Amino acid sequence: MEIKKASSGRSGAGFLKKLAIASVLTVTGLIIFVLTLFHLIPSHLYESWLYGSIRERSGLVVESASFSTAFPLAFRAEGLKVFDQAGKELLRVDSLKAGLNPLGLFSGLMIDIDGEASGGQVRGAAVAGLFGASLEMEAVGVGFDALSVLSSAGVKLDGAFDAVLAVKMEDGCPRGSLKAQGVEFDDAVLSFRGFPLPIGSVDEAGLSAEFFNCGVRLDGLWLESSDLSARIKGGMKLASPVSASSVDMMIELVPYEGLMKKEYILSLLSQYRKSANYYSIPVQGTLGSLTAAF
Repeated sequence: MEIKKASSGRSGAGFLKKLAIASVLTVTGLIIFVLTLFHLIPSHLYESWLYGSIRERSGLVVESASFSTAFPLAFRAEGLKVFDQAGKELLRVDSLKAGLNPLGLFSGLMIDIDGEASGGQVRGAAVAGLFGASLEMEAVGVGFDALSVLSSAGVKLDGAFDAVLAVKMEDGCPRGSLKAQGVEFDDAVLSFRGFPLPIGSVDEAGLSAEFFNCGVRLDGLWLESSDLSARIKGGMKLASPVSASSVDMMIELVPYEGLMKKEYILSLLSQYRKSANYYSIPVQGTLGSLTAAF
């Protein structure tokens, strides 16, 4: 009887060992199959699908000098540029890698993001799961020239900035915040109706915005220099595509002594003058085709 029990025990242990080995081999084979299939599909098909989805959802056009897959399950883009519907460049990134994080599979789908832009680093993570989606991004030491939209708006800043973005999707709308702060400046120029406004050396520049109720509230976009204090406040109601979002903001300018002496420049702003050294300029329209009430 004892011999039969011992034999039965060894048989059961052998079966469990074989089952464990078979399970490991199955999982390993499945992983190898998925990796092989992922890298066998031509990268241009992924590129077409991904950029097409972005354009359909946001109205933004994304282009890159090169696009490829990377090990294990990631995409890499070099020379990435983002344009609005009118073809105006908004953003450029030197390189960007987005890949699946296996540890995130326990809570949903997690994508790790890592890149370089104008001498700085960009990193973060996007998560999609049963409890919603979120995006967290951080930029460190990124040159202002990566934000092509600034030059299009007549703003030239030579320097770099740090920024933190944290957004969660709630009922189909983003909720969170964006904060940015300039960390070094070499030169700055603002333009109005094509004329440069000398603003002297820049001491500080930053941005603070909140996302809620399917909109964006700009708590402050400011620039402090030796000759001028400039601030933008207001809001934007998000729409689909993003370029159709309505914008209602106000630019506030306070010239200091150096600029006050240049009356020929301030004469361009005379219709917006509210007091001796305070100017208020409304900015209204859509994000895709901003029109200031000049």
